[in-house]
Amino acid sequence: MNIKIELNLSRIIWLLDSFLKVLLAFQDVSVYTLPTFENTSDVTSIAGTNAELKCKVQNLGNYTVAWVSPKGTVISRGVTKVTDDTRISIERQYMEDWNILIRNVTFQDRGNYNCVVNTSPIPCIKRIYLYVNVPPMIQGKDTSLPVPVFAREGETVTLVCNATGFPPPRIHWFRDKKTNVTDLPGDTLVIRNITRHCAGEYQCRANNGLQMVDTRVFILTVRFAPEVSVLVSRLGITLGSETVLQCSCSASPIRICVWKRNGNDLRISSKYEPNTYNDDPETITLSLTIFHIQEEDLGRYECHAQNLLGEDSDYTFLYEYKPPIPSTLSLLVPFTSKITTPSSRYRPVQSVSPRNIFDDPFDPDENIVILRPSTVKTPSKYSSESSGSVTQLFEPLLCILFGLHFVIDL
Repeated sequence: MNIKIELNLSRIIWLLDSFLKVLLAFQDVSVYTLPTFENTSDVTSIAGTNAELKCKVQNLGNYTVAWVSPKGTVISRGVTKVTDDTRISIERQYMEDWNILIRNVTFQDRGNYNCVVNTSPIPCIKRIYLYVNVPPMIQGKDTSLPVPVFAREGETVTLVCNATGFPPPRIHWFRDKKTNVTDLPGDTLVIRNITRHCAGEYQCRANNGLQMVDTRVFILTVRFAPEVSVLVSRLGITLGSETVLQCSCSASPIRICVWKRNGNDLRISSKYEPNTYNDDPETITLSLTIFHIQEEDLGRYECHAQNLLGEDSDYTFLYEYKPPIPSTLSLLVPFTSKITTPSSRYRPVQSVSPRNIFDDPFDPDENIVILRPSTVKTPSKYSSESSGSVTQLFEPLLCILFGLHFVIDL
């Protein structure tokens, strides 16, 4: 009897256990299902910004989620942060979220981060790779300030632009901010056999495709000895007037550029007034005004320039200009009398009418008589059919016209 009761009790327990297992299989699937991860992609961030690494776990059950850094250190375990890095925090917007946020990421933060669920015997792991891009940065003390570079003509200049970043940046060189010096990228620019025309602004630009460009500016100054040229080497001037002498001085640097006479610098005075005009940083125009020129002011004037590399001079010679006096003077005299002449060089003119004395005297259709001072000698060679002496009549008029013509020529 007892044996029979025990068998029935064992059967009942087995049936209850089987029923309970079936019931649990339908009501609580998580007891018999491993945790799973939702698909998440790798993360790319720029240094200095924030990066969020996402880990979404389904069917976690009683298991625990932990984060492990690329160096193998534990960042968090469950909702507890283990690391002492203050930049890292656990972000959970939903129950299935086990994200971590890294603020102000650096290039050293890159690598594989593991989201681990402590299942047994093998833990479930989700790997997320953090890529950190670094904008280009040119090495130097202060790249915001131009770097001065000095060289003499004929020398070789080497400009260097070292830049860091990820991906590795490419460096291109420009002149005056727009002209591409060379089509080949490189961190070194070599300028050989330099001339003054090579002077100017050179710029290197580092770019690695992050739409962030770093630049550095070099200001190249080429030193050379002075070169002087005067505007006029010989200048004629009338006494009592004034004139202006000019010369151009080119040098780098420009130290001295003056007008000299007899070895002495000419300063501002009642006689001289020097002025300077800056054409560009390497060229100036020097003028010298000379007032009320006298005979002692004539002679050679020197334009002199000097710097540490040498000196140069050029000269203007000032001389007296005397206007030429004409040897023959022609007068055109209008009159109404008839004139006869014994010389065959003069033809008689009939009915002479007044006209402008500046008209053409050789027009055969006009009634004009040309009288030259060399031929007007005595009144005995001329006779007139009108009453009185023609010579006595026109002698005052000839003197007046001769004087007026002489004044006009002067």
